[in-house]
Amino acid sequence: MTYLSLYRLHRPHTFADITGQEHITRTLSNALVNERLAHAYLFCGPRGTGKTTVAKILARAVNCEHYPAPEPCGNCSACKNIAAGVSMDVIEMDAASNRGIDEIRDLRERTRYATGENRYKVYIIDEAHMLTTEACNAFLKTLEEPPQKVIFILATTDPSRLPSTIVSRCQRFDFHLLTVDQIRNRLELILKKEKRLSDTEAIILMARLAEGSLRDALGILEQCAAYSEESISAENVRIVTGATMTETIETLIKAALENNPDSGLEIIEQVVSSGRDLQLLVRDLTFIFSRFLLAETSKVKTGRETVHGFEDLIKKYRDRIDRDLVLEAVELWHEVGNELKHARTPQFIMEVSFIRLLRLMHGRQNKLAVEGQNQVSEKDDKKLAGVSSGLPENNSEVPNIEKTAHSAPGFSSSQDSLKNSSGVLPAASGAEKLKEVSPESDLFARLKEDWPRIIRELKKKQKSTAAWLEPARLDDLRGRLICLSYPAEYTMHQLRIMENSHRKLVEEVLSDYCQMPVNIKADFEQQEPADEDNIKTQNAVQETSSTYDSNMPGHADNKDHESKAKLKEVPSDKSLPTGQNDPENRSQGKEQQQGSLSAEEAMELFGGQLINPD
Repeated sequence: MTYLSLYRLHRPHTFADITGQEHITRTLSNALVNERLAHAYLFCGPRGTGKTTVAKILARAVNCEHYPAPEPCGNCSACKNIAAGVSMDVIEMDAASNRGIDEIRDLRERTRYATGENRYKVYIIDEAHMLTTEACNAFLKTLEEPPQKVIFILATTDPSRLPSTIVSRCQRFDFHLLTVDQIRNRLELILKKEKRLSDTEAIILMARLAEGSLRDALGILEQCAAYSEESISAENVRIVTGATMTETIETLIKAALENNPDSGLEIIEQVVSSGRDLQLLVRDLTFIFSRFLLAETSKVKTGRETVHGFEDLIKKYRDRIDRDLVLEAVELWHEVGNELKHARTPQFIMEVSFIRLLRLMHGRQNKLAVEGQNQVSEKDDKKLAGVSSGLPENNSEVPNIEKTAHSAPGFSSSQDSLKNSSGVLPAASGAEKLKEVSPESDLFARLKEDWPRIIRELKKKQKSTAAWLEPARLDDLRGRLICLSYPAEYTMHQLRIMENSHRKLVEEVLSDYCQMPVNIKADFEQQEPADEDNIKTQNAVQETSSTYDSNMPGHADNKDHESKAKLKEVPSDKSLPTGQNDPENRSQGKEQQQGSLSAEEAMELFGGQLINPD
């Protein structure tokens, strides 16, 4: 006889044999007894939970000679033919390979013919979510009002991909994942039928590795039975599946607790070299660390075992790790599991993850100790400040200022908050002046230090805004106004960053950093420092330039008496470069000033001609 896989050989033949789906089998049994059958069923659930098996049992039950009955008898000709797969009235269709509209049209045509030898025609459509949209639309009317004595059973692992019009026309049943205990009991029963021996630890390990799928558990059992000659041991299961020994996992956790990177990395090397599955190792570590969060009495409350194979390990290390660290460790292992799915070098990812775990568990403790010392220092500073200013230690205004200044990284109180009702800063003693100046200067220093990080944070929200802001330099902090400056060649960047959309986003990010609402102002960098006289001279030249630009576009020979007047108003001694206004240089400057800035530069810049002022 041809060899059959265990999941086919030991497939249940009655609803009573189905493991873990009582909410479904009971409903269908009652419907059979009361002859209240639906014309379409939708079986949803993960792989290996019994969808196809229940569909075949239902097909036998509706065509059994003893119908109506809660179970098929299994002895009549109809039950035997359907079980053997030779019945003409029970058609199994794989929608993954027959997903088009032509196949659905053919199925619709066949439903019009009467049954051959049985009471009902039953169509079992597996992987129904693979049907195309056109096929689903063509199937709608037949599914809603099928011919008499026709039952459709759709099975799918992903009901979300089915159109709602299909789902609403069916009675939906959701199959659940099986528990470790349910799979364990089923495996023990099959081992007994197969007359094979196995360790209890091996059975528990196989049940846990199946992840709720009985078919996967039977597949693992079949592999382990072929590998081992006599009794199936836990080590046989680990070799076949790549699972890591509990003792090895315990040694790795111990190395993390003792801050021993050498031991931890060596264990990871051994796990990889022995061919173990790192995905399974990370899954076990996630499971163990998550169970560290549960109280020791959780097993009693739930009434069932939840830590199969790791009872001693969890009990030993449950109270040795802080709860907050356990929460972060669970998140860490969960992230690592996702990274390993697409990793080319899983060993390196695992080693880096172990180092991250060490930093998480031991670096955090040092950080907390430093923060505690800083808090003590802050309290001492407050006391000293209160004594220096002559204020009592419990003064209500001083703590509020200090609390604002130290409430969050990068946050500082501005001088605006210290102004009195008239808008004038009150007089302050030496200690209070320090309080007024220090927070703002400290915030400005932190802003300059964290400016690259602020740019990166802004880039996460909107890359274009970060690109316009990147060339800017942080110049000053004036209360709640942050002053930025751009080099002269970044004119477009300065204009764009001050647009409402970009400016508001920058102010939002900076306000979050400073923990208070702030505004920004962007200007251009000054090329060279100039004294007051030179500034006035440059303003006069700019006015002259604008006049020439507006009144003489493209014509160099036009006369402009207004421009001449403005040029005449420029004092001769103020057109000199810096340093030539001194009395010693005034005589030399008078020789150079005539026509230098007021005429020659204007002609060169604007293409003009020298005009006789008379």
